[in-house]
Amino acid sequence: MISLKHQLEEFAKKSHNTGEDLNCAFKQLAPYFISGGYIKVREDYRVYPTTIEFYFHSEKSGGVKDFIVYHRNNKYVNGAIPYFPMFTLHAHDSGYDITFENPKEEYRASVLIRAYQIWDVKQKCWLKWGKSTNNDDSSAGKMQFLPYKGSAPANTQVLYLKYILNSFTMGSGSLIDWVDAEEIEKDPILNQRKNVPLYRISMSGEEKVEKQHFKEDEFVDQFKNPFKDGQVIEPKYFTYQKKCYVNDPRLWSFSRKEPVQKPI
Repeated sequence: MISLKHQLEEFAKKSHNTGEDLNCAFKQLAPYFISGGYIKVREDYRVYPTTIEFYFHSEKSGGVKDFIVYHRNNKYVNGAIPYFPMFTLHAHDSGYDITFENPKEEYRASVLIRAYQIWDVKQKCWLKWGKSTNNDDSSAGKMQFLPYKGSAPANTQVLYLKYILNSFTMGSGSLIDWVDAEEIEKDPILNQRKNVPLYRISMSGEEKVEKQHFKEDEFVDQFKNPFKDGQVIEPKYFTYQKKCYVNDPRLWSFSRKEPVQKPI
């Protein structure tokens, strides 16, 4: 068994100076996140990531930039900020990241848990986010993680994972840990990250590219599929706060082909 942490340590030994380097590296790493184990939350739950998104931002001049990254210099704190230790669980406005930053190479790197399955260890069942229909319960009509008797569901409510993935100990001993699996599922499904805007550099700094100001010729190299002989990817768009943005074309989202059927 090769552990996820070992894979991240191997990633840290290499320089990642181009998008092409990262495309290949992330495709190799992804199976270890989405089928190589689970997050153990005390003795209560197991969280299985089923869709993840990679984020990578170099602090070096000329390095690969990913301006949406939360934990980077000059984002929310003026100046340089300390690097997270490898394998840190980072809670932020969009959910939870598993980080693997590198102070020596000066880059921020992480995986966002975009979709996940939850196994309730004590009830011995999967949990699905939904509305309670038990009329004899005071929680009737409320949105909750509920026992689910059907095939294992994937939850996409990224922010609500906080109701399960919590209780960070302040003393010695970790209440949350990663447990590796014996086998991994290869060849995950690739996609673009969800609602991640494309950025351009202007005189005022980095700015999100709106659809109305989008010139495909200006970004054609970024829209080439690295895994399909340079085939140009069709631009996608999304709306946020009444503005329509061009979605970042990097294929840094990976999903399992099949959900976890039995807890490991």
